[in-house]
Amino acid sequence: MLGISRRRLAAAALLTALTAILGYLYNRTQAADIEAQNQVMLNLRELEKLDAEWTVNILRSHIGLDTDYASLAAPLPRMRELQAQVTAALPMARGPEAEHAYGEVARALHEKTALVEQFKAQNAELRKSLIYFPPAVTELKSDVTGIGGATVPAPTVLALDAALNGLLTDVLRYNLAPDDALARRIEKDIALTMQHKNAFSPAVRESAETIVAHARVILRNRALENQLETRIAALGTPAALDRLGRLFDKAFDQGLIEKQRFRTFLAIYSGILLLLLIYVARRLLRSYTIIGVVNRSLQAANETLEQRVAQRTAELEAQSAQLQQLALHDGLTGLVNYAQLTRLLDHALVRATRRGTIVVVMFIDLDGFKAVNDTYGHATGDLVLKAVAERVQAWLRKEDVLARLGGDEFVILLEEVSGREGAERVAQLALDAIRGIKEAGGHPVEISASIGISATCGDWGVEGAADALLAEADQAMYVAKQGGKSRWALSPKAQWDSCPDPRSIARVNDGRATAG
Repeated sequence: MLGISRRRLAAAALLTALTAILGYLYNRTQAADIEAQNQVMLNLRELEKLDAEWTVNILRSHIGLDTDYASLAAPLPRMRELQAQVTAALPMARGPEAEHAYGEVARALHEKTALVEQFKAQNAELRKSLIYFPPAVTELKSDVTGIGGATVPAPTVLALDAALNGLLTDVLRYNLAPDDALARRIEKDIALTMQHKNAFSPAVRESAETIVAHARVILRNRALENQLETRIAALGTPAALDRLGRLFDKAFDQGLIEKQRFRTFLAIYSGILLLLLIYVARRLLRSYTIIGVVNRSLQAANETLEQRVAQRTAELEAQSAQLQQLALHDGLTGLVNYAQLTRLLDHALVRATRRGTIVVVMFIDLDGFKAVNDTYGHATGDLVLKAVAERVQAWLRKEDVLARLGGDEFVILLEEVSGREGAERVAQLALDAIRGIKEAGGHPVEISASIGISATCGDWGVEGAADALLAEADQAMYVAKQGGKSRWALSPKAQWDSCPDPRSIARVNDGRATAG
């Protein structure tokens, strides 16, 4: 009896161990939480999108499109919330490399927040001086050439008037495109103004000193603001977020591989159990029924597992496709977004270099769109943006690209343009299509657009050619707005008929490769 009890205890212990191993293997096949992984990737994509919009808002404040700085603070609460969620998900990344990458992201975002606060302070002071400066100079010129200069010798009046003219022109040009030569000319204009003002009345001298003080503010703060923007761009938050996302993707892929490996172990282990059960059945015929039940249970569990894995895999593929769509396209209009546009523009420049053709970029900013939002609400504004996308897209070729950068800014990318006339024709069609929008959501609307056009014959191996082309189109758009809006303007740097022979470029590149 004692021997039988021991055998039963040993059999029970063996059965318990086998069951525990089976449960462990089955649990490892269910270890990956697909929903949690997808949520992590969605959080990272949203954080990347908010960071990109934040950068765009900084540029909008730089050129004066946003005046209250609310857009610079709006994304911060959501970005902090997303950072906290990503921090909580770091254990899913399995290793210190992701923690280090997240540390770089957190540091870059923290430094960017501090730099944006400095930017707001610099920009507010700069904007105040820019608003005061032109009318103050005009008023002082009137005083100098009028009553204020009645008792002053004419050469001195003319000299101060010329100095004020030069100061106004150089300061405004420096605000648009600061450089050292302009800064030196402004200092010279200031010196001339301070020299000639002493011959006039105290009121004229006081006005001249105030104008000079504001000119120095513009001279100092414009350079500081550009330095801040350069430091913000150098932080590389998009690259850090992308690296963190790739590390999470790698960890999740490894988890799926591990899950598949344990499925294989489970299958092998199930086979071993089956053989063991068959062996026991031959030894213990009385346990045949029980063994059959266990065997059927194992088969059912395996089939259920395969079905659940197939279902999870299908869900993951669908969600991955959706993430890909969201990452490359604008959610409101369905147009490509800024990230996808830059990729397409890089490829277009490479093709243009190889073929000797022209690439054209048109930067579109809507006129009157803010009034629509303020009058009828953002829902009507969204309808206007969709109508702009549909109408402009209808006039483009299939191979042309229309992108939305955010807000009311769009970009048209054209390849193999025949010349300046072709680009101007497309710009006019876009203007006419946008002007044709007269109703949205049952409300009458009246909008137009300012379009900046830049063109180039390819990148010629120049790093950053795509960014430069977009920047030239943006500056030309700003010129169109200053010219009265509802029009287009050409970038002075646009290349229309100077494309080199692609074969000569290839020979130059071959020569460089040989020299290297």
